Amino acid sequence: MELERSIEYQEMMLKYEFAKKKVETDLEILLREYAFKEGYNPVEHIKSRIKSYERIVEKLKRKEKEITVTNILSNVSDVVGMRIVCSFIKDVYTIADIIRSTGEFILKSEKDYIEEPKESGYRSYHMIVLVPIHLENRTEYIPVEIQIRTIAMDCWASLDHKLRYRYPDKISLELENEIVESANDMLEIDKKMQRISDVINKEV
Repeated sequence: MELERSIEYQEMMLKYEFAKKKVETDLEILLREYAFKEGYNPVEHIKSRIKSYERIVEKLKRKEKEITVTNILSNVSDVVGMRIVCSFIKDVYTIADIIRSTGEFILKSEKDYIEEPKESGYRSYHMIVLVPIHLENRTEYIPVEIQIRTIAMDCWASLDHKLRYRYPDKISLELENEIVESANDMLEIDKKMQRISDVINKEV
């Protein structure tokens, strides 16, 4: 029987659904409280999703792992994913601090792809947090990947994904370099807008 239809898989995915709902609710509370206290909302929008069975299988195959529930739990940390898009670069780190300082989640790992971007030019701040879900007789901790990025970073990442998804075999080295260059252009826009924001805030 295909794993997707097994009780074991369905039970696991139910827990991921619970974790998704909990992290959405808890982060909404934390970020709304910050906005109330500071008089400023750093968040433009938030999206969350649960990875499809096909994408989970694809990731396990890339890692050369057998398609089992145990391997999903051990090797796929982004079954639940959340993307927080904010206005300015400083907002990225503010939101990361809010998430890091709450006692509700356990921080498993974090990676700053803004300071150290990927070779493709990709920039974002990634955190893996363990979210407690309270079941009938126990508490389990489910991993959730949170990506935090600016509007400019999100725009570039979306366009980059579409180009690579639609034309995977047509991106030459020259075009690859142009894509990276465009990511650097976006970073300069981010830096310029951050400087303007800093000047305005000093004058207020």
